[in-house]
Formats: sequence, structure tokens, C-alpha cells
Amino acid sequence: MLTPILDSNSPMPLYEQLYRHIRGEIEAGRLAAGERLPSKRTLAAHLKISVVTVEGAYNQLLAEGYLQSQPKRGFFVQAAEAAPPKNPPQL
Repeated sequence: MLTPILDSNSPMPLYEQLYRHIRGEIEAGRLAAGERLPSKRTLAAHLKISVVTVEGAYNQLLAEGYLQSQPKRGFFVQAAEAAPPKNPPQL
């Protein structure tokens, strides 16, 4: 289970702290491609935060290609070849 340390006193919103933690875990390879993430409700209950906070983090990860959503199955780490490049090329 993901257990980031979230600081409610930080000027950075909780959803962004969670997003950065999960993104870091994916980029470091600690969350493998195809690995299922906890449901929004489960993770929110585990971290004692709002479901909306988890939803915000998951939505950002989806938008950036780090996760994929499978209806009625959950959220899964996207394969590395489908994930965005760590250092996008400069134009």
C-alpha cells in the first residue's frame, strides 16, 4: 500500500504531494508497469484524506500517461514505452 508522508501544513496542495509521490515511485521503478493501484476510496481511507484529493492525483497521473484506467477494474501503472519521456526533447 502506498504510504507517502503528506504535510497538510505545506503550501503545496495534498493532491499534488500525492501525485508527486506516486510519479516518483513509478519513475524509480518501485511501482511496476501493470501494477494495480489502490482504489480511490481505499487509498483515501488509508491516508485519512478526501477521496477528491486522491482523485486529483490520479487524474493528473492519467493525463500525463503514468496511469491507465480500466473501467470496473481500477487504475494501473502504464507500461514504460507508453509513459511520457522523463526528459522531453527540446524544440
